Amino acid sequence: MQLDTSRFLSDRLIFNDALDSKFQIANGFWDWIQRIVSWIFAPSAYSDENRRTVQAFQRYLVDALGAERLQRISSRYDINLSEMERKGSPLLSRDVAKIVIGSKNITVEDINEKIQRNQDDPRFAGKNDFSELDGATLNAVKSELFGQFDRMWQVAEITDRITGRPTQWLSRFFYDPFLADRERLQVMADHPDDTFIDFMHNMVARVIKREMSVGTLIPAPSKEDGTPQYYYITGKLVTGRGMVSYILHPAGTDSDLEPLRLFRGTSPRNSELDAISTVITDLEADLGRSAYESGNIFEPVIQDWLGTPEIEGGHSMGSTIIQHRLVEMDHIKKAYLFCGPGVTEAEAEHFNEKNPDVHLYIRVAHNDFWHKLGAIHLGYQAPENVHVDFVRYHPRGNHDHDPHVSVWGRMPEHFEIEEGITPEMRDEALDHRSFTCEIYRATVGPIVAFFLQWMRDLIRFFFSSRIAVENGLKIGHMDGPVWRVEHFRAV
Repeated sequence: MQLDTSRFLSDRLIFNDALDSKFQIANGFWDWIQRIVSWIFAPSAYSDENRRTVQAFQRYLVDALGAERLQRISSRYDINLSEMERKGSPLLSRDVAKIVIGSKNITVEDINEKIQRNQDDPRFAGKNDFSELDGATLNAVKSELFGQFDRMWQVAEITDRITGRPTQWLSRFFYDPFLADRERLQVMADHPDDTFIDFMHNMVARVIKREMSVGTLIPAPSKEDGTPQYYYITGKLVTGRGMVSYILHPAGTDSDLEPLRLFRGTSPRNSELDAISTVITDLEADLGRSAYESGNIFEPVIQDWLGTPEIEGGHSMGSTIIQHRLVEMDHIKKAYLFCGPGVTEAEAEHFNEKNPDVHLYIRVAHNDFWHKLGAIHLGYQAPENVHVDFVRYHPRGNHDHDPHVSVWGRMPEHFEIEEGITPEMRDEALDHRSFTCEIYRATVGPIVAFFLQWMRDLIRFFFSSRIAVENGLKIGHMDGPVWRVEHFRAV
C-alpha cells in the first residue's frame, strides 16, 4: 500500500478485517466530502469508524514494535494515538508514514529491545545488548527492524534533490523531524558502497544537517570483503553559540572503524537548530571563533566519558571550527575539511610553528564562493609533518548542482578532479586574504554580527525555542542492560 505524504489533506485509512492488511485507503469522492464536513460537524458513524481504526492500528503497533519503541517514535513525530481515538480523528496516510519512517530510524535501544525480547534466538545466546554483536549479526537485526512494515506500507522516495537544506519550503521555516528523517535515510542509503572520504563528506554536508538523537545507528562503508559496518551516535553537543557536533563510535565487535567527531556547518534557515548563531560566527572578525570557544567547557566531560576521537570532520564553518581546534589542541591525527573558510593569519602561523604530525584531507570546489572566506586555510605553506591531501573539484559540463553542498565524489558525471595541482597552486587556493568576498566580510561582518547577537539574545529572552531544550552535551552509554543518555549543561 503506497502512503500519501505529499498533501496536507492526505488519504484516510479505515479498518477492514476482511483484508489481509486489515486497512484500506479511503480516498473516494464521498470520503473527501466526509473529511471536509467533519471539520464542522463529525457524524457519529464517521467518528466511530475512525476510533475503531485507531484502536486496531494501535494494537497492531504495540504488538509489532513494543510499547516503548512505539512511544519513542510517537514522541519524535508528535503523534498521540490515544488522543486521536478520544476525538475520533481520522488516521491519515501521513500518520502511518511517520510510523513507517520512524521504524526505519534504528537506534541502539531498538536493537537492545529485540535482543531482550528474543532471548531464545541462538544469535543472542549469552548476549545482553547491541555492543556484544558482531557486524554480520548487527546488520541482520537492523535489516529485520528496518523492513518491518515493507510488506504492508511503502513511503515513496523523495524525488527532489536532497542538499543541505530541507526539500520542502515550509520545512525551511519550521522544523519537521519526519521530513528530516526521510531525507537522511535516503542520503545514507549509499554509505555501504561509498569510499570513506565520500562517506565523511556526505555525513558533514548533508546527514548531520538533519538532527539526530544520541543512539542513532549510522551505516558506514563496508569492509573490503563486503561485511556491513555501522557507527552509532554516542554524543551530541549543542552550545547555543554556533557549534553543533556529533561523536560517533563503531558498532560491532569486529569493526575496522575508528571513533569520529563531526561538526555541522553554517545552517541559516529558521528551522535549523541555532541558525542565527551560525550566521553570527560566520561574520565575526575571527570566523568561527565564538562557536569554537563555546564548546571548550565540555571537552573534559567528553574526554572522561567517551575519550577523544583522533579523526574529525567538518563542512563549511564546521571545517573552520576544526581548524581552530588543530591550532590549539594536539589530539587530532586526521582532519577531513570540506569547503572550509580559513582562520586568521596568526593562527595559521602558530599551527605551522607547531608542525604537528597530522593528515589534512582538504576538499574544495573550483566555483564555490563560500570556502573563500576567512584569511588563511590551514595547509597553507604546510611544514614537513603536516601531510596535506588537497583536491579541488571542477564542474564537468553544464548543470545546476550547488558545489558547496554537493558530494562531488558521488557525482563523477558532474564533477571531476583537477589535475596538475602544484604546491604553489595549492597555497594560492588556501590564501583567501586577497579575495574580495573576504575583504568585505572582514570589514562589514563584525558590525552586522554585533547587532545580530543582540537580536538573538532578545529573541531567546522573550520566546522559547528548541535551543532551550537541546542546549548542552548529551552522552549515551550502557548502564547495565539499559541504554541511558546523560545531559550536561554549562553553568
